[in-house]
Amino acid sequence: MEQEKILSTLSEKLGETSFSPQTLQTYVELNPIAEGSEPDEAYWNKAVNFLKGMQGQYNHDVATRVEDFKKNYKPQPTPPTPPTPPVPPKNDDELEKKLKELEARLDAEDSKKVQADLLKKVTAAMKAKQANDDYVLDKTLQGVTFDTKKTVDELVTEFLPKYDAEYKACRGYGTAPRTSDDSGGTQHNAASRYFERKGKKEGWKKN
Repeated sequence: MEQEKILSTLSEKLGETSFSPQTLQTYVELNPIAEGSEPDEAYWNKAVNFLKGMQGQYNHDVATRVEDFKKNYKPQPTPPTPPTPPVPPKNDDELEKKLKELEARLDAEDSKKVQADLLKKVTAAMKAKQANDDYVLDKTLQGVTFDTKKTVDELVTEFLPKYDAEYKACRGYGTAPRTSDDSGGTQHNAASRYFERKGKKEGWKKN
């Protein structure tokens, strides 16, 4: 979508605003769409929420400056040249800085949601792999920042060995880290089955 069309659609979705077309254009230029792509609903929602939040801060700053002027202004016995009321900030660098700060806050909130969702999915997937000790699982995943480029299966593969190590550190070495009940019996993990087969083959494990 061409930049002019993005700017037009953004103005329509934003509605009445104190921002000038040049300010909106600055936002669009700072948040380009990949060539050949179309802005999705997430792009529009983020843009509208960002600019409305910025406008609220902008209006607050202006109101504060005007109020400070009213409180601090004291007429002189001989009327001086009337002071010029404070002008709302129009410095592009200052505006760009505030835009980036607000955008960074929104990105941080998005990142927290993604990490929370990954934690829920990885926890469920690890439990499906018999990592059923909630205390050990919580210790294993505590404070972890997941690599969002990896799939849930890849993350499970990465953290299962860490769960096993944490289990041994917390529970000792007498019990297999990951087991599941099967008709009232206990099915050993892959390591236990390996040594059982090895023992039978070499003669030191009875059937």
